[in-house]
Amino acid sequence: MLNQFFYTHSNIEVLLLVCGGLIAISLVVLYAVHRLVDWEKREKDTSAIGLSYAIAGAVYAVALAFVAVGVYDAMDKAESVTTQEANSLSSLMFDSTALPAAAATELRADVSKYIEIVTKTEWPAQQAYHMEDENFAAGWAQVQKISLELSTYQPKTNGQATNKGELLQDVSDLYAARRTRLLAANSHLPDAVWQMMICGLALIVIYVCLFGPHNYKIHMAVTALTVFSVAVVFTLIIALDYPFRGDLSVDDDAFVGVQATADRLFSHGGK
Repeated sequence: MLNQFFYTHSNIEVLLLVCGGLIAISLVVLYAVHRLVDWEKREKDTSAIGLSYAIAGAVYAVALAFVAVGVYDAMDKAESVTTQEANSLSSLMFDSTALPAAAATELRADVSKYIEIVTKTEWPAQQAYHMEDENFAAGWAQVQKISLELSTYQPKTNGQATNKGELLQDVSDLYAARRTRLLAANSHLPDAVWQMMICGLALIVIYVCLFGPHNYKIHMAVTALTVFSVAVVFTLIIALDYPFRGDLSVDDDAFVGVQATADRLFSHGGK
């Protein structure tokens, strides 16, 4: 339920929820520690706590940065493979000009149908994380149809034979890019990573609460700001975790652009 909220609301709303929730929990913990352990007793061990906190904080910061870079890299690769898939479709469209008129028209219609399936059916399914096989069966069937039609096409000249080879390579590239896209749409951070991040944050909160400053309000402010800095990174990781979900998701503009370009070039019946 919470995961669904993260990807159906804006990043600002997610940021407010994550930051507000984590800060509220940390302040409750601070209040409990403040009530149970007198600040003067904590102040005596502040130096030892500070040294340990510096080491733990540095380790946690490196781990958090590693996770953030990893999800950003995954998002970048997902966008790249989406572009590769769209480029394969574009190549099919333009390489079809060497085919006989009827075959060229049929191939472009098949490619347009595939683009429609991807943008109208598969993209909403990816965004909702409905990754069941039946939601992508039509797309696979369309790729198979294109491949079968090209395989059975019999070229009559050496030029057409060369063109057929290029078209079959385009289909192969399309298949590979499509498969990689669906794998990317299924990928996300393992639960173990999230557990590590949450446990690390809990450790940081405990360390901050163990300090013994003279002013309780200042202690509250320091605790809230420390948790806020981590919560912002948490929000970024959430936004990037699923490449095809949420405000920062990979969109279908590359596919729409291929179709728009093909419509402009072939709308008058030209090959």
